Amino acid sequence: MFRAAIKLTLSLSVLIGSMVIGALFSYTSNTPGDDDISQAQGADSTPTLTQTLAATETIPPYTPLPSLTPSQTLKPPPTFEPPTPTPTASTVPSQTPTPTVNIEVSIPGLRGAESPTPTSTPGCEPRDDWQLTYTVQMDDSLSSIADRYGTWVDELAEGNCITDKNLIVIGQVLRVPGDTQPTVPEYECVAWEALTPFNGTTTVPTTGSLTFNWRGPQAPKYLLRIYRPDGTTYEQLVELRMNDTVDIATNLPMEGTYTWYVYPLDENFAQITCLEGGPWTFYKAETVTSQIIVQ
Repeated sequence: MFRAAIKLTLSLSVLIGSMVIGALFSYTSNTPGDDDISQAQGADSTPTLTQTLAATETIPPYTPLPSLTPSQTLKPPPTFEPPTPTPTASTVPSQTPTPTVNIEVSIPGLRGAESPTPTSTPGCEPRDDWQLTYTVQMDDSLSSIADRYGTWVDELAEGNCITDKNLIVIGQVLRVPGDTQPTVPEYECVAWEALTPFNGTTTVPTTGSLTFNWRGPQAPKYLLRIYRPDGTTYEQLVELRMNDTVDIATNLPMEGTYTWYVYPLDENFAQITCLEGGPWTFYKAETVTSQIIVQ
């Protein structure tokens, strides 16, 4: 019975397939051709379903675009403040306002500053027992005059009725003690002092020039004498000044200790009554000259 059922099912399947194939052939034979369509369009302008499907363009399915990856947003450039301009100096000179006060107005009882003048003590009389006189010269002081005549400042001021011991003028005649005028030396023998190069220095230059400066008695001329390390000497005559510049390469060429003196001379090139300055020493190192090597 099972086999009979299978056979029945197969028969039905074959029958149904035959019916379907027959229907397809029937539909194909009844479908109008191109000529029939043209004729139909001539008879009736209404398009058929087949024409509508043929004229419609097939639209491909919509494919969504890939989402864009957001890029990094650029920050705006920083804003720089313009530099504050520095005002330039004005080249126009400023005018000094003129005073509007009349300075020539005379006010009773008001007196301007006057040049100080030596005044005498009222009722004072210079000493009669002082017969010698002295005329005040430039750069004089009551103290230096008192030392010259062997007295004291207070005694000299009292003997000349001077109220201000710090105030004397050139040309003022003073009475001084003593029987004869003291002998004034022609030259004042003050202490010597070596300024440059100072005594015992070891930092003198080795090239260029070396300037010698000193202080000592005032003289018309000076003789600078330098003893080199080998015993030879360099001498230079200097007039009316206490300095001299010496070329090192020419006059101080060797390494070692140098000794120098300064002799004060008069107009006849003879040493005055003052002693010479020195000895002072300095050490000079060896002069190093640069050498260019030519290859």
